[in-house]
Amino acid sequence: MKILGIDTSTKFCNLGLIEDKDILIEYTINGLKKKHSSILVPAIKDLLKTIDLKMEEINGIAVSTGPGSFTGIRIGLSVAKGLCYARSLPLLGIPTLDAMAFSLREIPYLICPVLESKKDEIYDVVFRGGDSLHRVMDYKCEDIQSLLARLSLLKEKIIFLGDGIKKYQDNIKEKIGKDALFIDSQLNLPVASNIAFLGLNKLKKEEEDDISTLSPFYLRKSQAE
Repeated sequence: MKILGIDTSTKFCNLGLIEDKDILIEYTINGLKKKHSSILVPAIKDLLKTIDLKMEEINGIAVSTGPGSFTGIRIGLSVAKGLCYARSLPLLGIPTLDAMAFSLREIPYLICPVLESKKDEIYDVVFRGGDSLHRVMDYKCEDIQSLLARLSLLKEKIIFLGDGIKKYQDNIKEKIGKDALFIDSQLNLPVASNIAFLGLNKLKKEEEDDISTLSPFYLRKSQAE
């Protein structure tokens, strides 16, 4: 099955197309988040044209639901819903932090993806890797000290990743010590192919989302961006 993955939760516009276990193509467009509305649909058309594929050949669309940029998430969801409605395709909502951790799912450590929020806060969640990802701490919007206070009690190796890490790396090292591991910067943003793979997993379980009710996963109240 071919699944299109869409992520607009950061200042980057990420698109990925998979077929079963293979990545067919992946796009990352560096642009201001407020421009997602003008570049997303043309980018999808360009992606499909590059590999000579028509929208009718897509079996489903997976889209990041957040947390992240409120504006970007709304735009991504709106485009995904419109495409799914027009072509009767399954819509598959995926939390942004899940997509970030997916690349590390086979590593048997704790995995903590972190995205920048506002007001010196971060979005975070904690998984345990191994055969698959298992969430061991819930999604939070909090300050870094609150996260580290919880993690310091675990006394385990923890892999940190995400654009919220760089600012707080010294705090993390001080509180977690040698148990803190940091991932390559290439994995610090959501990967659209991961969103597509997670969407495919949902589709196989017949867990597609309702176009009329799927909503952004903000974790905090909206403010002007």
